[in-house]
Amino acid sequence: MRIQLSLLFVAVALLSGGCGAPHLRQVHEAEQRLLGAEVERLTHCIGEPLSVTRPATEPGVTLRHYSSAQRRGADGLLRATPAPDPEDDARACVFDIRVRDGRVVAIASDNRAGWGFGSIKRCSAVIGRCAGG
Repeated sequence: MRIQLSLLFVAVALLSGGCGAPHLRQVHEAEQRLLGAEVERLTHCIGEPLSVTRPATEPGVTLRHYSSAQRRGADGLLRATPAPDPEDDARACVFDIRVRDGRVVAIASDNRAGWGFGSIKRCSAVIGRCAGG
């Protein structure tokens, strides 16, 4: 019985991991394609940032914050308003995209839900459209 349960857990882990691989590849491809891209591309493949800030320690840089908890428009792109529910945002996949001189210079992501049970799909849903040319 104990061996059967162990095998079941291993099988579930392998199957769960396999489901996330295409989404993880899509996220990495999108991040690579966005680096150096013009800021307008973000509007076309992600949507509106939840917030835009200017870090005091980085002159000339704007930080655009996107969250998988944001609402989407009919076109599937993120909308800045209304603000997401705080509980949903606490479990969201978020991206902080740094822009300097009108171009993307860095991308940081945080999957607040952790990396199990298909949560990577939330990340690919945010920037997956940016993976295409």
